[in-house]
Amino acid sequence: MSIVLYLNGTIYTMDAMQPRAQAMAIDTSSGRILAVGDNDEVRRVGGRYAEPVDLHSKTVLPGFIDSHIHLLSTAYRSYYIDAEACTSEKEVAKLVRERAAQTPASQWILGGQWDKNLWTGQQFPTRASLDAAAPEHPVALWSKDGHLLWINSLALQRAGITSETPEPANGAILRDAAGEPTGLLQEEGATSLVYRIIGKRDPILTRHLVQGKLKELQRSGITTIHDIEDSDALNLFQQLRDEGELGVRVNMILPRRMLPRLRALGLRAGFGDDVLRLGGIKIFADGTLGSQTAAMLDGFEGNPDNRGILVLPEKEMQETASAAAELGMSVAIHAIGDRAARVALNSIEYAQRHLAGAHPGQAMPRLRYRLEHVQLIAPEDLERMRRLGVVASVQPYHAVADRDIAERYWGQRYHRAYAYRTMRQMGIPLALGSDAPVETFDPLRILYAATMRTAPTSQRPPWLPDQALPVAQALWDYTMGAAYAGAEEESKGSLTVGKVGDAVVLREDILSVPQEKMFENGVQATILGGKVVYGD
Repeated sequence: MSIVLYLNGTIYTMDAMQPRAQAMAIDTSSGRILAVGDNDEVRRVGGRYAEPVDLHSKTVLPGFIDSHIHLLSTAYRSYYIDAEACTSEKEVAKLVRERAAQTPASQWILGGQWDKNLWTGQQFPTRASLDAAAPEHPVALWSKDGHLLWINSLALQRAGITSETPEPANGAILRDAAGEPTGLLQEEGATSLVYRIIGKRDPILTRHLVQGKLKELQRSGITTIHDIEDSDALNLFQQLRDEGELGVRVNMILPRRMLPRLRALGLRAGFGDDVLRLGGIKIFADGTLGSQTAAMLDGFEGNPDNRGILVLPEKEMQETASAAAELGMSVAIHAIGDRAARVALNSIEYAQRHLAGAHPGQAMPRLRYRLEHVQLIAPEDLERMRRLGVVASVQPYHAVADRDIAERYWGQRYHRAYAYRTMRQMGIPLALGSDAPVETFDPLRILYAATMRTAPTSQRPPWLPDQALPVAQALWDYTMGAAYAGAEEESKGSLTVGKVGDAVVLREDILSVPQEKMFENGVQATILGGKVVYGD
């Protein structure tokens, strides 16, 4: 046994039985906390051979848990064309032209992060500008939210998409007046027609990019992520875990298409260990606000005939949720529009009833049902969330990044959007995350957005300030709340004896510094299983 004593700190444990402490002892061989208390208490547990570390009164919190991230996509953002800063279709085409000049003919040019809502006129782009920029290369550029794909004529040709291609069941191919594809595809039913013909990522490059991003997570004080990706990510994480190189803990949430394979292998939720475990299944109910594909009870402002896209029929969603619950898998349903939230809750309620009927009297305390994003929801469905015990897995930076388009596309409905404080007051469990690469994964910036309802460097007033979370509550939701969402509250989320020794050391006391200075705070060190993996 190798014990490290962290002494002379200002420790906020997130443990209601012992909210404050001065010191803690962690066994680095097991990675578990042995003692939490004052310096003398902890020294007695550690014994004479323990290694002391002086925290110099620095603030210590449980390690941050990002409850919604796409790590491989985040890692690749720096490798592909990044059009986030572009303010027009023309500027994006310029980036494509520059990349084409450095790329052998016929090879794919990939990238994304474009956001037509920031462009003058806010019109959807077409293949014409990409054809002019890269006539000899197939081009595919995903939107910032990842729910639209903008492609050129050569990409359409390779995918076999023509005027005769039938409309996909769970997506849309935008067409001009003559019925020809414009080069804009909406949602998985359409975008998958292209993604399936793009070659697989190079595994060596992927590992290199991901390892760089893992170090950034450590620098940010993140010790656990709920990664929502596919088998490529899971396989890489397994390799890094086996080599002792993963550096964060991963709760893996896999796409619904993998459910039959998991069932055939007999795998259930919780498979794995403290470092990498199988957590649940992700289901898409709709698209996004920015793409105007979020499934709405009433049409978008100024376009009443557009009620978005319900990307999975309700019956199929119910069957998927039930099948996942049978395996003890947490069910995470992407729901941005209020119609999507209603259909998702219908599916969760169906799954709960089915499970209760199939296993009467058998409790499944570690099974979690989650709505991801839940950006707009009807008041009566908020009450259903509370009654059904559904977790709201939310990303506060969306609230400040989307404020203009929420008002533009939802009209007066925006007043009940991103209703985090209302959810908390109703007793709905909250878990905070980033949705990177869509937004930043920096916890201090996300906490600022959650508690101030504006971006850290913005001069604009807070947006819907009555929905701001208190700082202490936001910290809870980023630690214990996220641990609960991952059904891991018994092993992480608070600095409690017996739990994993994951912590973040901040330069300043986050509960004492002026709130407007929160994002200027910094991570002094990140501790994983008692060992310092970043800082000093």
